[in-house]
Amino acid sequence: MQVSTIMLIAIVAGSLVFAYAAVVPAVQVPARPEPVPVQAQAPAPDGRDPTPSADGNGSKFVPFPMTAQFETADSWIADGKRYRLYGLQACLRGTSVTIAPGVKRDCGELNLIMAQAIVRDSKPVCTTIRELDASNLLVVCQTTTGKTRYDLATFMIAQGWGFAAVSSTGQLVVPGYRLAEQGAREAREGLWAYSDLPHPVSILIGQGQQQSSKDVVGKQ
Repeated sequence: MQVSTIMLIAIVAGSLVFAYAAVVPAVQVPARPEPVPVQAQAPAPDGRDPTPSADGNGSKFVPFPMTAQFETADSWIADGKRYRLYGLQACLRGTSVTIAPGVKRDCGELNLIMAQAIVRDSKPVCTTIRELDASNLLVVCQTTTGKTRYDLATFMIAQGWGFAAVSSTGQLVVPGYRLAEQGAREAREGLWAYSDLPHPVSILIGQGQQQSSKDVVGKQ
């Protein structure tokens, strides 16, 4: 069951207004990669949430690098840099879904395979909205289906192959993405077809709360 075109366009429009309200231009940075966590919508090295800066003048969209190596369904490496799709949370590796009686599949790996297929078929264009550090960038991407252009993250979430990410403070990174997620869940699209789907945001929030509790105990 496909999300209605009118609803999806409305969600995309709202999401793009939010995401581009503070877009910054792409920055030329060194090509030396440094490992960083990619499973969560991670904060910047200075501890701030990865919200786009508000002093940009707009950026140019460029084709998605077809030589990119995906790490998760929401992050990839290309030309020595790691890119993260803004506002999208992928299913976590190490968690599983039951795809048939007695048959389980790693949710993160399944999500990654579908993300690769979507990118391959839709040929999106992307622009950098924030540099987290010299080798890690946040991007937003657009893709075209027929004559309609969609925000890639919204499209993936609406098809059930992604989730609305939250910041380190528990706030939605892009509020409009939650509407797309609700529609996918109700229609049992993509990963929502599996009744034991381990929601990644719930897991990450739980892990954060556990860590906070340990930190409090450690200070006593």
